[in-house]
Amino acid sequence: MTERMSERLFPKIKEQIKFMSALEDLKSHHDISEHEISQTTLVVPHSSTAVRYPPFLMSALEKEDPQLKAPTKNKFKNALIQALFDHLSQKTMYPSHTQYVDLMRSVLMSFPFLREKYGSGFDALLESLRNKFKKERKPLVHLDEVARMKEKYSSSIAGCKRASTNDEEPVCSKTKMPASDNFEDDGEDEHSIAQHVKCMQMESRKLRPNLDLIRQRLKRTKKYRAEYISQHSTKEVLCQFPCLRRPIFLLEEMNNSTHIDIDKCVLSNLRKLSPQLVEKAPNTDLKQMLKRTLALCETEVERNGQMVNAAILLLPSLFKEKESALYVINQDPPHPTPAIVLKDCENGNPLTSGSISIRMDGEDMVEDDGGIDISLAVSLLYSMYQIYNVAYPKYLRKTMAFLEAFVFKRSGPVPICVKRVYNSL
Repeated sequence: MTERMSERLFPKIKEQIKFMSALEDLKSHHDISEHEISQTTLVVPHSSTAVRYPPFLMSALEKEDPQLKAPTKNKFKNALIQALFDHLSQKTMYPSHTQYVDLMRSVLMSFPFLREKYGSGFDALLESLRNKFKKERKPLVHLDEVARMKEKYSSSIAGCKRASTNDEEPVCSKTKMPASDNFEDDGEDEHSIAQHVKCMQMESRKLRPNLDLIRQRLKRTKKYRAEYISQHSTKEVLCQFPCLRRPIFLLEEMNNSTHIDIDKCVLSNLRKLSPQLVEKAPNTDLKQMLKRTLALCETEVERNGQMVNAAILLLPSLFKEKESALYVINQDPPHPTPAIVLKDCENGNPLTSGSISIRMDGEDMVEDDGGIDISLAVSLLYSMYQIYNVAYPKYLRKTMAFLEAFVFKRSGPVPICVKRVYNSL
């Protein structure tokens, strides 16, 4: 039995290591007893007594203390992870996926309030327990066997493939489309596309343009427009397609490509979450200012609308990300990525802004007719990220991931830290 043969039996490196170690012991000890063999092989999951919780933790679990579902670390969450670790580590320091899942399910059966709103119901708790095992295994590297295996499988030419860390992702990058000699739309050629573009440019300059005509020409130049956006600067794109400054066409572009009404999602899904988001946000001067403004709202409709706006403004603070990457107040954005610009704010209060615009790469991206509020602005902001193929900046990725998963309801992987915030609402 060679290492290459063991890879066929056990796809995971951890299982290969345990299997080869057990095999070497069998080869070197021919007279080993059956009982001793069972001690050297992989640990088999078996039923055992229930998890032992400290008295103060058991009391918190019985009372369904909300701190146990908080997105940040605290005394009760640390004690819960420690109790689960102590229970599972009695069997093995390398739990299998089945062992993890069985333990999580037993915990949720005993305390159903711990079930998370998103995913399997225990994704965040499972990730915390996995990290606990990784942390506790680190001191074991001084053992000869562990050190030998670590040196062997940590080599860059052995084990799993590793992504290169030499190339850093640019802050504001566009996704390049594959090169193609034929990117023309169906039934269109170079001449007809040029005529469509010219027609849209002329119509966009009119005081009252024919929106249906522009909408028709946009549909006929869809492939050409996507190729043009990927290969030209923001300023050049706006000169070629000035109609993309109009909010209605930005939202329709997103609706056509994703089949999601972005603006409707903000008004419905975010409205349900906004009171909890405002309540869970860190207690900052901005939060106090927004709460005072909410208290002055005269009608329930006005208060609901301002609550959504306040939740958007406070969302980055929930993930400790840069608010200036999402919006700025009475100034130009410091970053090239899309950002909401709130102008004419009284005493720096963003809920009292007189006009709202969005800037990217130093360009004004939308024409404000006075009907843009913060909730519509965040819909347009997200649309620009998608239409212009702009990568999320690292200081706003969690905020955008939250919007994608829980507001716009788009499928895809969700970071654990984002799930924790959602589960705490």
